[in-house]
Amino acid sequence: MAQRQDDNTSNTGKGPGKDKARQQAERDQRRNRRKQVRDERASQPTWLEGPQVPGQYEDPKDLSSYPGKLLGMPKEGAGSIASMVQRMLALLVDWTVCYVMAFFITQATDALGGVSFVVLLVWALWRIVTVWLFGQSPGHALLGIGVARVDDADARVGLVRSIVRTVLTVFLLPPLIQDTDGRGMHDRATGTAVIRTR
Repeated sequence: MAQRQDDNTSNTGKGPGKDKARQQAERDQRRNRRKQVRDERASQPTWLEGPQVPGQYEDPKDLSSYPGKLLGMPKEGAGSIASMVQRMLALLVDWTVCYVMAFFITQATDALGGVSFVVLLVWALWRIVTVWLFGQSPGHALLGIGVARVDDADARVGLVRSIVRTVLTVFLLPPLIQDTDGRGMHDRATGTAVIRTR
């Protein structure tokens, strides 16, 4: 009888040694799959890595002489990359207008919190809506700049791009870290650039 049980076990291939070997093989397969996924993720570039090293993809014999050259934009005039000063002044104009609006809102109700939070909320809504609908905020318009898509300058920026740009701008650091074309991380993430309109 004992002989018959041993024969059955050997015939089905389900002995205790085979179970351990099969379990070990499955663990090894799972481990290898996880390693492959990690390696694949590590090899994929993301916008979170930030702008590339200045001049990384440029021809050493033909260095980019101005921001936007690698994007095919003109050096000066309409369609060229806006300067950081213009962008900061536009932000200051928008922020001031939103501060005044937030002051009156907080005077009427404190349901939204203090002035600081309401300013940020109003500014975010202001920037999302104006860039989505007009391609520029009033501060941008006052300084003669606007937001344009890099892939199709004639197309609108769109709601999703406007939301992503604004959310990243709230964190302040993405707009300050710029590549050789004068685009911040928020511009690179959304495929946009701030250009001169006149």
